[in-house]
Amino acid sequence: MSVYTDARSRPGQKGAAGTDDRELFLRVFGDYIIDAYNTKIDDYNSLRWEKSVGAGRSDLFPVIGRTYNAVEHEPGERILGGTVEHNEVEVTLDKMMIDSKFIAEIDELMIHYELSQPYAHMIGQSLGNLEARRIAIMHILASRQTTNVPQGQPTPTYFFDANMKTDATVIENACFGAKQYLMENDISGEDPQVRLPWAQYLLCARTLGMVGSNSRPEVGSGNRVDASLGNVAGLSTKATNFIPSTNITTGNTKYQGNFTTTVGHISSKMAVATLNRRGLVVKMVKQDDRLGTLLIGSMFKGHGVLRPECSIELATASR
Repeated sequence: MSVYTDARSRPGQKGAAGTDDRELFLRVFGDYIIDAYNTKIDDYNSLRWEKSVGAGRSDLFPVIGRTYNAVEHEPGERILGGTVEHNEVEVTLDKMMIDSKFIAEIDELMIHYELSQPYAHMIGQSLGNLEARRIAIMHILASRQTTNVPQGQPTPTYFFDANMKTDATVIENACFGAKQYLMENDISGEDPQVRLPWAQYLLCARTLGMVGSNSRPEVGSGNRVDASLGNVAGLSTKATNFIPSTNITTGNTKYQGNFTTTVGHISSKMAVATLNRRGLVVKMVKQDDRLGTLLIGSMFKGHGVLRPECSIELATASR
């Protein structure tokens, strides 16, 4: 009678009754993906109004107009009240976004360094890149939209100059122009923010913080020492790699457009809506028929224009 038993320790198994010897490993792998995703989406996480749903393919976001009907009141006159236009914007879910990597068992056996962490970072960065890029596109498209503008709000605007990419003072002038437009029209929503590609951000950081010839303190918010740019015209600034710059004619129709003259945008979070059906989910699936492990990251979301007047495109040419 045999006295031998399977005494192998299985550090990835959850409890004595667990059947998956990688279940606990997945949590660490998932953290790697989420950290990488959060790093990428951070560029646009504060520039969208997000709403979660438990079912369905779309949902409605409320849009409330604005009126200025204040008048003097005559004694004894009946106060009837006024009307405010209400509308709604439907935002639909996109197809499931996924990225995956496959690790062959033979490679795991022979390789002398860990694969899961760098693969996890790639999956997280890939999903974060795609979502941030789509939100950036929606901000540009919002600025171009001339229909469905709420009652009492101005038609969306933009600023253009042939030197928008190469002259920091032109960008600075656009920021002041945008500030004036936002203030004069009482644009609602949270504080607007500036998003620029790294080339233009660093150009402003270098130029708008130059020291005068008589060694005066810096007069702008640009810091040439650490290549950072603070507020311009009271607007917070941030560099990003997600500003579209090509003519997109393929893929999901709602993210298509000609962005060859786009430089950046100035927007508040009310410009774009995100419908969240399911956030980032991570799976590690052992595939015995392929002698390896499939690593999958996925999410189910959609984006759309909410309030077009809350976004201003910066461009090199007139539309």
